[in-house]
Amino acid sequence: MSYDESNAKDLLFLIDGSRSMGERLKSAGMSKMKMVKRGLFGYISELWPVSYFPWPVRIGITFYRLMGTPGSTQIEVVVPLNPPPASLELFRLDEVTNKGGSPLVDAVRYGIGAVSDSIRKDKMVLLISDGGNDGDPVKSISEELKASRVAVHAVELSNRASGELREIARQTHGSYTRPKNMAEFEKAIRR
Repeated sequence: MSYDESNAKDLLFLIDGSRSMGERLKSAGMSKMKMVKRGLFGYISELWPVSYFPWPVRIGITFYRLMGTPGSTQIEVVVPLNPPPASLELFRLDEVTNKGGSPLVDAVRYGIGAVSDSIRKDKMVLLISDGGNDGDPVKSISEELKASRVAVHAVELSNRASGELREIARQTHGSYTRPKNMAEFEKAIRR
C-alpha cells in the first residue's frame, strides 16, 4: 500500500499518568486509568493489524507525570510516534502505573513539540487527563498554544470539570469532551 505522506495523519495520545488517574470515575464505576487502557487497546487493535508500518495514520502513546521533590516531569513513551515502530506493542499499556503529580503545561509542550515538525498535513494531540495540574497554570502558555498550529483535543475524565483542559482545547482550536462512561470515552478518542 502506498500513500502520499503529506496527506497522512499523526495522532499522539498524551495521557496523564499521575496518581489521581488511578481514582474511580464515579459515573463510569471504574478507575480513570482502567478506562484509558481499555479504550485505547480496543480502538487501536480494531484499527491496526499487528504489522503497523506503513499506514496513513501514525499513532504515538505517551504518559506524563511529575516525580520527586522538587518535581521533575517524566515522559514515558509507550509507542513512539516517530519513527514508527515495526509493530504496536499494546501489551505495554498494562505495564503503566499511576504515580506522582500532573505537570500539565510541560506535558502539552512536549506533545505539541512531538508532532509540530511532522510533514504530515493532519497532526494532532489527544490529551487525556482528569484536569489535574501541579505546575504552571495553562494561561501562562496561552501565546505558545495559539502559535503552535497543532490542535490539542482534550478528553477530561473527572468528577468535577477543571477548566484547564477546556482552555487548552480552545487556544489550539481543538475539541473538549468530558465523557461520563466507557461508551462516551470510546467515542471521544476516535479520531
